[in-house]
Parts: sequence; C-alpha cells; structure tokens
Amino acid sequence: MITVSTYYQHDRPELVEQVDIGARRVLDIGCGAGKAAAAIKLQRQAAEIWGVEVVPEVAQAARRNPALDHVLTGDIANLLDDLPEGGFSHIVAGDVLEHLADPWAVLQRLHDCLEPGGKFICSVPNIRNLSFVFKLLFGGRFEYSDSGVLDRTHLRFFARRDIELMFGNAGFGDIDIRPARPKRGLIKQAGRLLLGDLVVKVFLVTARSAR
Repeated sequence: MITVSTYYQHDRPELVEQVDIGARRVLDIGCGAGKAAAAIKLQRQAAEIWGVEVVPEVAQAARRNPALDHVLTGDIANLLDDLPEGGFSHIVAGDVLEHLADPWAVLQRLHDCLEPGGKFICSVPNIRNLSFVFKLLFGGRFEYSDSGVLDRTHLRFFARRDIELMFGNAGFGDIDIRPARPKRGLIKQAGRLLLGDLVVKVFLVTARSAR
C-alpha cells in the first residue's frame, strides 16, 4: 500500500470556491491524491474532473480517488498535446506555475484548452513580500527552504505585475489577483492596507479565456 504524504493531500478551499457551480469539465493540474478534486465534485457539482500529477506514486493514488475521472502522469509541459483543445470549462493549478521551466508558454497552451469564457484558477507565491526582502537585505542571503515562497523546487518567481503580464500575454482577460489567504484581525488588515502586496505571500489568481 502506497502512503501519500500530507504534502499531496491539501483540499485548497480558496481554489475550490472559485470553481463555478455546475462546472462542465475541470482540469486539476498538480492534483495530488485528489482531495481538492473531491471537494470540487462535491461542493461545486462538477460533472467531470481530469487530474495531472507529476509524481507517479501520487498519480496512482489519484486514480483510486472516485472524484477523478481521468488522471495523466507527468509534467504538464509534456502533456499539453494530450489535452483537448477547448475541452475544459475550468483549469485549476494550485502552486504549479512557479515549478515550470517555461510557465509563459505553458499558460498560452492552456488558454487554448479552455472553452470560450472558461476560467483559469491558480495560486502563485509572491516574491515581493517583506519576509523575503528582509532576509535578502539584512541577512544577505537568497535562502531556499523546503516549502513556501523560496521552496527549493521553484524555478520561477513572480510579483503582481509579472502575473498580470503573463496572463495578459497568454490571451486571458478579466484577470483578478488577490491574497490567497486574507489575514484576519484589525492589526493584520491595517498592515495590508498600509503595505499592500509586501505582506502577501501567495496570490489567488482568476482569469477568463478571451477567445
């Protein structure tokens, strides 16, 4: 029996709630063991869900999850030809784009996999945040870690404007970028008003196919 670590079993409610009720067909890139897919099928009544997972053992666990109707194994950059053009009403990519060698090219191809007006939903770490800036300025290190903004498996880094340009150049419209996990409490909310993106570690991004 394969044991799948908790790293691949997040339900990602901030992404799930962005999927429109009654979604026709959803592509979940980086689906892990399918916990988010299960929430999408149950809470958003999605008719069909495809998953993409790069880790073979985790993809095997995803295939055992009844929420997933179809699972592809591998890097999404190498699987684009296996996806139907205009075949999805929604594409979800939780913390995926920063792991890709060429996220700009992949995003352009994924845009063509959405039906007209289809919705792309993703989360992207924000490199322009105080925790990183302070470490770089005062610690003198660009220090990688096992997770977070400077996860050592990240290949690309983005701030808000980079994300806007990437989605716009890929053909998307109606681009919305906000904190993925808004801070609670008056002090934290005041800090957000004063410092803006500097206190945001992860962005929640939604955009629509402009085809």
